[in-house]
Amino acid sequence: MAMTWLQGISRLDFTLLWCVYAFGFGLYAWMISGKIKISLQTGLVLALAARLISLFFEPGLSDDYYRFVWDGMLIQQGVHPMAYTPAFLMQHAEIAVVDKHLFSLLNSQHYYSVYPPVAQWIFGLSYKINGLSLGGHVVFYKLLLICTDALIVLLLHLLLRKKQIPSNRILLYALNPLVIIEFTGNLHMDGMMIAALLGAVILSEKRNILWSSLLMALSILSKMLTLVLIPFMPRQMYWNRITLFGIVSVTASVAVFWLSFGTHTGWLESVRLWFNSFEFNASIYYIISAVGMSVKGYNIIAVAGPALALVTIAGIVWIWWIYIRKPGMDWSTAMLAVLTLYFLMSTTVHPWYIGSLLALAVLSKHIYPIVWSCLIFLSYSHYADGNSAENYCLIGIEYLFLFCWMYWEFSRNRGNDRQLFPSETYSHSEK
Repeated sequence: MAMTWLQGISRLDFTLLWCVYAFGFGLYAWMISGKIKISLQTGLVLALAARLISLFFEPGLSDDYYRFVWDGMLIQQGVHPMAYTPAFLMQHAEIAVVDKHLFSLLNSQHYYSVYPPVAQWIFGLSYKINGLSLGGHVVFYKLLLICTDALIVLLLHLLLRKKQIPSNRILLYALNPLVIIEFTGNLHMDGMMIAALLGAVILSEKRNILWSSLLMALSILSKMLTLVLIPFMPRQMYWNRITLFGIVSVTASVAVFWLSFGTHTGWLESVRLWFNSFEFNASIYYIISAVGMSVKGYNIIAVAGPALALVTIAGIVWIWWIYIRKPGMDWSTAMLAVLTLYFLMSTTVHPWYIGSLLALAVLSKHIYPIVWSCLIFLSYSHYADGNSAENYCLIGIEYLFLFCWMYWEFSRNRGNDRQLFPSETYSHSEK
């Protein structure tokens, strides 16, 4: 019921949006804490029902999907989406036939597309099926993402069984309100990246290096974020296999990028702007920015953004050094640490980014991503009453609670992360 209500609320009405989300998250927390004993089958039926309900609603918290339709429209006409900005095409009708109404709905009219090859293939397919029917596109993408989440659940089940961990932990991901709302509800495609990553891990554990590498390339081609996770594949791949795995994954990714985008490098300009100009719901960066503003008198994102990127790279190398020297550190814990560092150092952290942390948390047995999936919804205060301005007070509350929780969790959990999820809090109908 809460998920149904939530999907009908505009992001402009932040107070109501937060209250309903907090209520839904409370029910979720009640179920996963063991207060209600539910079997894995019952939990998965509830998870599927919550996603199917979204078929009756248009995305209410994101308008990114209009760009999906726009890019698909260009692909259908043989015009490369990376070659021109929408605003440019509106002024040059001889290049492509574009829809004025669709253009008016875009939130990035003056920016090149940033969506990688896998997304572009899907955009083209959806437009071939649905044309300019926005409702048709919404249903197509939602069904696709429901199937993607089902695949993620299956892969998590296989990995949990391999680790001899109760399969009920799948519900931490499957029932999470943020995953339901952001992936199926608002058409964010991070699930494809997650599914391909988990598939690559499973095949690597079976020593199928070729197909594992190709799945890793598919994950990178869905979202380049997972490129940094190549060194953190399961330890049995070291050293000869991980080298071959990395070479094949990167080579395949670069080859497909080149074949898909060729000399159209407009997306690189959008990536540059992402690091040098865009900011949303940041943590460390906002602190640095505030200090820079008081000292310099202007926004220092052009310097702070690249500097934080270098710090992130150094941190990833440090985590990798620990990973290869500490046999007790699991690949899922290492990947979780890397992505957490990346997001904490980023200038932009949208709510749906946390989905990847939630999937890894199921396997690594850390709980802070679940806590963050609740707190990060406070970032929607940015859109309250149509102001499109950060509420630094609420963002401060988000990260203050998150850092306090992480400190408590790591202090309590030092040397034994299983204590955070005692097995007796779950139904044992599935193991």
